[in-house]
Amino acid sequence: MRLRDIGASLRDEKKILRNGMILLGFAAVLVLLLMKIDQVWAAISTVVGTVAPVFYGIVVAYILNVFVHFFEDIVFKPFQKNQSKRWKRAQRPLAIVLAYLLVALVIVFIACFIIPGLLESMGVLADTIQQTLPVYANNAITWLNKFATEYDLTLVQDFLRNFNWSNVLTNVAEIAQSFLSSLVGVGINVASGVFAAVMGFIFSIYMLAGKEKLLRGVKSAILAFLPRPMARKIGQIGSMTNRVFFNFIRGQLTECVILGTLCYVGMSLLGLDYALLISSVVALGALIPILGAYIGAAVGVVILLLVHPIDAFIFLVFLLILQQVEGNMIYPRVVGSSIGLPPLWTLFAVVFWGGVLGIPGVLFGTPITAVLYRLFRTSVRSRLRAREIDPKNPALSGEETFSEEPSQD
Repeated sequence: MRLRDIGASLRDEKKILRNGMILLGFAAVLVLLLMKIDQVWAAISTVVGTVAPVFYGIVVAYILNVFVHFFEDIVFKPFQKNQSKRWKRAQRPLAIVLAYLLVALVIVFIACFIIPGLLESMGVLADTIQQTLPVYANNAITWLNKFATEYDLTLVQDFLRNFNWSNVLTNVAEIAQSFLSSLVGVGINVASGVFAAVMGFIFSIYMLAGKEKLLRGVKSAILAFLPRPMARKIGQIGSMTNRVFFNFIRGQLTECVILGTLCYVGMSLLGLDYALLISSVVALGALIPILGAYIGAAVGVVILLLVHPIDAFIFLVFLLILQQVEGNMIYPRVVGSSIGLPPLWTLFAVVFWGGVLGIPGVLFGTPITAVLYRLFRTSVRSRLRAREIDPKNPALSGEETFSEEPSQD
């Protein structure tokens, strides 16, 4: 017994020593990385730039997979009775070709109709602002002078008399010009990424065509190198993540198209100016959960307020009614169930991930948070059941007694 105890003790000491050495090595590597953080960051940037086409291909393939499913599950559904091998082999390539053709048609439509209309509307809006802004400024100065004279506010009168409003307008014009100049730099950066986008486009074709083989390869690798319980858990998490992201992308794209189209039709029928420009902003805002609706409404109101204040009020009322109709009647019927994230957490996801990752965080922070929320909720419920606590009606020990204590007057 003593020899056996000594052997077990030695094994425990070896295990502790091994874990300590691993921890010490990890700490040493971490310190070394922190000391060479500039070189490490440069190496990471180089690697990210190198694999960017693959990343673009994955993103494009995942988004276009929504359209591939649309053609396979909805458009081709009447032809499912055809069990010929030729049709089964041609179904996937045909769905991929139609998906890319649909995206190409959308891009051509935007380039030929939407962008020229937006540029024309922005040009007219710039001219209108240039004409109306001095009028608004002069009216404001006149009102402030009248207010100061009426209430004998000499300090305000001296400020208005000595303040050079022309310099303010000049500075605003210079800021606008510098902003337009920065757009040129953005255009150059976009042009530099064309090659990566083209390569990503090619990668996406191969990924969509062989997605089943890719998934089988990933599953085989997971089962080969990981224990079966862990592999099963990873498979469940991956399947849930795929459902959340798929439903989110499909829902946001559908809402974007529906809301933008209805907004354009409604503004055209009401005779409101800049219908194409404002509807495009509203449609793009629909891609951002919760906050996007307010952003689109604010931009539309500001634009119309500079032209016709009454039209701004009409647009605001119209958009509120449209969002209620679209959100409560059209969207649930067309899209169906959401990703299951409460509104409070949706707002938190947009704000938090937008601050961390910028625009990508604003667009995809909601499904990321939905995945984390579901994992946390599942873990909490399983732990409550293990402790024989009802997840739907949890109660702390003594909570009922405390709540039923009579009050002492």
